[in-house]
Amino acid sequence: MSVRRILPGLLAQLTAFSLFWLEPLSAQQRLTPRQEELFESRIRPVLVKHCYECHSRDSGEPAGGLLLDSRAGILRGGESGPAIVAGRPRSSLLLLAMQHADESLVMPPADYGPQLSPQVLADFERWISAGAPDPRVADGTPTGETPHEENRQWWAWQAPRLVQPPEVGRQEWPRSDIDRFVLAQLEQQQLEPSPPADRATLVRRLALDLTGLPPSDADMRQFGSPDSERPLEELVDRYLDSERFGERFGRHWLDVARYAESSGKDVNVAYPHAWRYRDYVIEAFNRDMPFDQFIVEQLAGDLLPAENPQEQTRQTVATGFLAIGPKGVNEMQPLQFSVDVADEQIDATGRAFLGVTLACARCHDHKFDPVSHADYTALAGIFLSTETHFGTTGGVAGRNRSDLVKLPGSAASIQGQRALSEAEIARLKERISDLEAQRRELILQRRSGQNDPNEVNEVLRVSIQLVQLNLRLDSVDAAGRPQPQAMAVSDKPAPNRTFDIRSRLQRLRADRGRPGRVTFTTITDSPQFVRGEIDKPGAEIPRGLPQFLSSQWAEGEQRPASDESGRRMLADWIADADNPLTSRVIVNRVWTWLMGRGLVSSVDNFGTRGELPSHPELLDYLAIQFVEQGWSIKRLTREIVLSSTYLQSSEFRELAFQQDPDNRSLWRANVRAVDAEALRDSMLAISGRLQMKPPVGSLIAQAGDGLLGGRRGRGLTEDEITSANPPIRSVYLPTPRNVLPHALELFDFAD
Repeated sequence: MSVRRILPGLLAQLTAFSLFWLEPLSAQQRLTPRQEELFESRIRPVLVKHCYECHSRDSGEPAGGLLLDSRAGILRGGESGPAIVAGRPRSSLLLLAMQHADESLVMPPADYGPQLSPQVLADFERWISAGAPDPRVADGTPTGETPHEENRQWWAWQAPRLVQPPEVGRQEWPRSDIDRFVLAQLEQQQLEPSPPADRATLVRRLALDLTGLPPSDADMRQFGSPDSERPLEELVDRYLDSERFGERFGRHWLDVARYAESSGKDVNVAYPHAWRYRDYVIEAFNRDMPFDQFIVEQLAGDLLPAENPQEQTRQTVATGFLAIGPKGVNEMQPLQFSVDVADEQIDATGRAFLGVTLACARCHDHKFDPVSHADYTALAGIFLSTETHFGTTGGVAGRNRSDLVKLPGSAASIQGQRALSEAEIARLKERISDLEAQRRELILQRRSGQNDPNEVNEVLRVSIQLVQLNLRLDSVDAAGRPQPQAMAVSDKPAPNRTFDIRSRLQRLRADRGRPGRVTFTTITDSPQFVRGEIDKPGAEIPRGLPQFLSSQWAEGEQRPASDESGRRMLADWIADADNPLTSRVIVNRVWTWLMGRGLVSSVDNFGTRGELPSHPELLDYLAIQFVEQGWSIKRLTREIVLSSTYLQSSEFRELAFQQDPDNRSLWRANVRAVDAEALRDSMLAISGRLQMKPPVGSLIAQAGDGLLGGRRGRGLTEDEITSANPPIRSVYLPTPRNVLPHALELFDFAD
């Protein structure tokens, strides 16, 4: 085909692409899940918290005539012109004002609060560059919002329906009921399935999908030759029984669980004990732990009975799911920090297990799904009644630092620690005592105005040393033996007196702008923070489950006892066999890991703004069967990979492509790129350098506590992280936030 014939079509496509991003979205256009997530999680909360007080319809006379509570308002702008120019951040007045690029145009005003963080500014720049996707219309109502009752009839909220596999014309093609559902849709669209891939391709596909490694020469000889009579079932069972399966599927779940070995955000401090959760996940997949048990252990393992120290250790480590998320440890207000941690835990729990964006209701009722602001507050009370032990040095001067949970000494290995002698412990305690006295003296001098301004840095230096020395002392028992510890959660103590949260919040409001000392210290209900702002508390909402979602199938009491956080109740509700979301969500995830695209392509969002399932009857069939067969991931995986649907060739067919270019009907196997971990591991395996024995701990664990990227404290330098490339499986490489080993970043590892 000549260039003259190609060029006009290419130019037309590029023009359409640029117009899509640079022009504001029309009321009829539907945002993608990624666009909505960017706006709802990164943009709207900032506008609500920092801008609506002066620039919304609720503010009365909007300052400068600028309204920021609707898409039309933000594009129209105020007296100075449009607030944003979609696709052009450098021409957008709103961003320039937030960046303090012009002294005459500063937002928020200096007397209202400090400049917004670099992370917020980067989010707004990314949002504007992407065309400023915004689901709101006038008065803050979202575009395309379904009517209230219709919203409640959404397919995902209804119980899965068992439909018998349909009758099909090509009786010889189906190997399982999966294939009957797929073939029935293909025949309805007058499409033919693709023939099976050749044996060598299938062996390689199975090896990479189930182990993340290329097949061995022996596997290729025994199963990959065209005339091989060895059944693929034998090879599949061998891979499922291999420890490599847990490393492969464990890596998938670690992505879902937002696993990382540092806090990220403005002060990136190490999580030296995160590796225990990583190893727990890998072991769980290798053991084929029932997925309902896997859920309960991650959300409430510390509240479960244990028969021995080993079981207690496993269940405690499992709750690291709630502890390993990103944290703004430099937050000045302890209450704000607690509320932000709870919000992150709600978001992670909702997306991972339910496929619902629960955190979108932090500031207001969910704009699309039946989750109210009161529902969010009821869940927030559960997590605010939970102590999160993430175990870091914290931010500046140890701000928002946390302890760890001590594990039974005989039940857990230890990494990055050595024993301390009696003399070393004594010297350590003496040094701590001296530094505490030194800090008190410096603070007294500072308050009396006698100290040099440069001595403020000395207070910080002494405070950091104290944090590190106390962490070291806490890492050993009374005899100086290293004490195994874990990131985990636990219930806060029950209140032993009348607990007036409203009066405490009022005191905090009086301290606005200064570091507050008020936080949730016992099990309690949360007030309904107006617009998500901690200095605007409303009525208290009892801890509990989302009202509409839980009322669909949960029976009995949906509120925890006064001396319980409610996490066990929440975990049991999510893992309930009658929950219509949980089994569908995990079945869809496994399908995505194996097929390259989910039956619901928006794997984290089953709500009304997510995608409709391509094969709803098949999804329900797999979800019901998954529960009935004991929530077994391996059994589900085996059924999928031995289906004719999975075994198809990925060869291109013009006529089928014209009718179904996205392959939603599964007329062929999806063409997939080998991901970063499998690509690196494959090169090591083929070269003969890959060490299969899993390491104990990680590079982050060996280095211990401290800031990453520098030498303040004991953290690793950025070069030490980026150059890390030992010949071990990629799942065991250091994975802190904001900086990655080049060996992973080079191949587009998920940040």
